[in-house]
Amino acid sequence: MKTRATLTCMLFVALAGCLDGYGTGTGAPTATSPDPQSLRGDALPTGAVSFFKKLACPEGWKPYEPAVGRTIVAASETLPSGEVVGEPLSSQEEREHSHALGASVEIPAVSYVGAPGGGNSGVGQAGAVSFATTSEPASADTPYVQLLACKKHEESVPRPTPLPSRMLMFFDLEKCPEGWKPAEGTAGRLLVGLPKDAPADQTFGGDPFTSPELRSHGHAFSSAVETPSHGIGLAGGCCGGGYAMQGTYEFASMTEPSEVDIPMLVLLQCEKE
Repeated sequence: MKTRATLTCMLFVALAGCLDGYGTGTGAPTATSPDPQSLRGDALPTGAVSFFKKLACPEGWKPYEPAVGRTIVAASETLPSGEVVGEPLSSQEEREHSHALGASVEIPAVSYVGAPGGGNSGVGQAGAVSFATTSEPASADTPYVQLLACKKHEESVPRPTPLPSRMLMFFDLEKCPEGWKPAEGTAGRLLVGLPKDAPADQTFGGDPFTSPELRSHGHAFSSAVETPSHGIGLAGGCCGGGYAMQGTYEFASMTEPSEVDIPMLVLLQCEKE
């Protein structure tokens, strides 16, 4: 039996080698690559920043404090990564703002036969009527959802299935990692989910953010002043003049600009090649 086993080994050694206690025929274990599916971690590069719909960051990620209470906007040449805009929101805070406003309306004059004064009290004076006030504070009704912001701090783990091309990701890095390039068309703009049947990559709204200054806006408004009638024991004519004419007088103006504080963090945004 021993001779037969030795002969069998000699016949097959040129093809495969003989098995030993390790199943290798060499007396030592063979180094094999680990199954990628058994590795812990993910394929995203170190420095990636993303939001998660969970209470704790996944393995290899940690909470990203600079994004607490802020939305993230893509950096540009004039709005560098790391800049912050406004004050961070507290939990479920609706940031309010108000406007200063004022206007003037011209009330025409009417004259009466007789001398002004005497018993003709209670009548209004013609001329410009002005006012100035401040609106009540109100929410801008900016729609938000609170999510956990995390940053990848461990190295990427290669996976059999590559990350999809044209995927967008924020990075807390000076430049895009290998295999990624700066995103086009998103610099200085807030990202909005694509509505149904809508074209992608369409910009709208105001100009992109180019500085960390808050964006201000104003409102047009209009109203009217009504001067009621008032009994006077005089006929219309000369020479009691300067009284306000009965009527309704419309006016329109613009509020003073006011800032809507949308707290933002500016970060480098990259696109997967």
